[in-house]
Amino acid sequence: MLARVIRIVLWALTVAAILATLLLQNYARISCHWRWTSKDTFLRMVVFADPQMEGDSKIERLGKRAVVDLAFNDAYMRHIYRSMMAPSWPSLGIISSYFAAITAWGDDHDQVNAQIHQQHPNQSPTHVSVLGDLFSSQWIGDQEFDIRLARYRSIFQDPAVVPQKAPSLLGLFSKDILNSHPVLINVTGNHDIGYGNDISQTRLDRWERVFGKSNFISLVDIPDTTASIDDSDSSNIPGSRLHLVVLNTMLLDGPASDENLRNQTWQFIEDAAGIKDRHPRDKIVLLTHIPFHKEKGICVDEPDTRLHWDNTILEQTMLSPNTSYWILDHLKPDFVLNGHDHFGCDVTHVKDRVEELPLNEPQDDQPNELSTGATWKTYATFSLPMQDAEARRGLSVVREITQRSMMAEFGGYSGLLEARVAPSPMRESHGQEQGPPEVEFHYTACAFYRDLLVWVVIVVDAIVIGAWALVVLYKMVMFIVTRSSNRPVQAATSDKKLKTL
Repeated sequence: MLARVIRIVLWALTVAAILATLLLQNYARISCHWRWTSKDTFLRMVVFADPQMEGDSKIERLGKRAVVDLAFNDAYMRHIYRSMMAPSWPSLGIISSYFAAITAWGDDHDQVNAQIHQQHPNQSPTHVSVLGDLFSSQWIGDQEFDIRLARYRSIFQDPAVVPQKAPSLLGLFSKDILNSHPVLINVTGNHDIGYGNDISQTRLDRWERVFGKSNFISLVDIPDTTASIDDSDSSNIPGSRLHLVVLNTMLLDGPASDENLRNQTWQFIEDAAGIKDRHPRDKIVLLTHIPFHKEKGICVDEPDTRLHWDNTILEQTMLSPNTSYWILDHLKPDFVLNGHDHFGCDVTHVKDRVEELPLNEPQDDQPNELSTGATWKTYATFSLPMQDAEARRGLSVVREITQRSMMAEFGGYSGLLEARVAPSPMRESHGQEQGPPEVEFHYTACAFYRDLLVWVVIVVDAIVIGAWALVVLYKMVMFIVTRSSNRPVQAATSDKKLKTL
C-alpha cells in the first residue's frame, strides 16, 4: 500500500515538474506577442532595461552564495533575452501548414518551407535595445569591467555577430532568421558612466569603446503607402524616415564635473532638434535612460535630485522640468522609451499647440513658463481623459514608456514596441489622406516569473530527478541481489541432479 502511494505521488510530481518546466521555458513566447504582422510593421523593437549586472563587490560581501546568485541571474536574463528575440509562436494557420508539410514527404522540403515562410512570415524583431544601467556600478576597475563585459555579451548576444535561430514547430526546418539581423542598441545609464558629479572622459571613453557612441541617430525607412504606383516621378520623391535618437541623459542637467562633455551632448540634441524642421514627414523615437519630469504620484519614483556641494548631480530620479519640456518642445519626439525607474511607468504628455519658441538651451534658474511657453500636462496613460483621435486634434501628444527592469526581483520584464503606417481609415480620421503617412505605435509589456518561482521549479525538478535516480538505483540493486540469491539455488539443484544420476 505504501509503495503504491509513493508511486502515485512520484508520478504526479513528475507530471507537475514537466508541465512547470515547459511553461517556464516557453512562458514569454506564449504570453507575449506582436500585435501586428510583420507585413504591416516596419519597426519591431524588443526593449530591455536595467539589467545591472553585479560582480566582484557582491562576491566580497556574500562569498560563495554570491557566485550561485550571479550564475542564476546570468542564466535568468539569458533565457529572457533569447525567448524574446525568437519569433512569436505560430498561429493555427501555420501549424496546419506544417502538418501538411510533414505529410508531403515526396516534395522538396526547402520549397515547402519557403512557401510556409512566405505565407506566414517570421514575427522576429528588427531592433533590440537595452535602456541603460548595463552594469551595477560606474566605479568598477577596468579588469572587472572587462569581466562583466564578457558576461554581458554572452547574455545579450549581438544578432549581427551571433545569428539567432528561428525555431519552427517540432524543430522542423529550423534556420537563421530570414532577411536582415536585428540591430542591437545599448543606451548608457548612470551606473555605467555616473551622474554629472562623477562622470568623466575616461569612463565615457571606456563605455563607448565597446558599446558605441552614447549619442547617435539610427534611421529606419517608413513605407510610403500613399504613393501612386503609376506615378513615374515617385522614385524622385524622398521617402519619410523614422529617427531612433539615442541620448545620454546623464549629461543634460548641470553643471557637470566635465562641462565639455555636457556641451557636446547639448550640441548633439540641438542639432537633432532640427530634424522635423528639415524633414516634416519624418518621425522620432527617443531612447534614453533617465525619464522625463513628472509630478509626484504618477509613477513609483518621485522627482528627486541630490546635489554635491559644487551643485553637480549625485543622484537624479528624473530630468528637470526645464530640460524635459525643452526636449518635448524642440526635438518633438513621437514616442519616448527610457529606464531608470525599476518599477516602470506608462505616461502621456499633452500640450496645446502654441507658437514655435527660440532654440536655446534651458537654464536651471529660469521658470518653467520662460523655457516652454506653455504647460505640458502628464497623465498616466490608462487614465488619459482623451482616448479618441477627435479629442486629441490640435494637441501635442507624446507617449513615454519607462521600461520596468528585467532584474528577477522586478519580474524579468521586457517590452515590444512596434510601428506601422496607419491604415487608410485612420489617416482619414486624422485628415491626412493626401499628406505624409501617419505612423501608429504600439507597446506591449511582457512579464516573466520572479526569482522565487523560478527557484521553486528548479528545486522541484532536482527533487524529481533525484527521486527517479533513487528508483533506478533501487531497481538495479534489487536486480543484482535477486540474481545473486538465485545462483546458490541453481547450483544446489544441479548438484542434486548429479547425485541422482
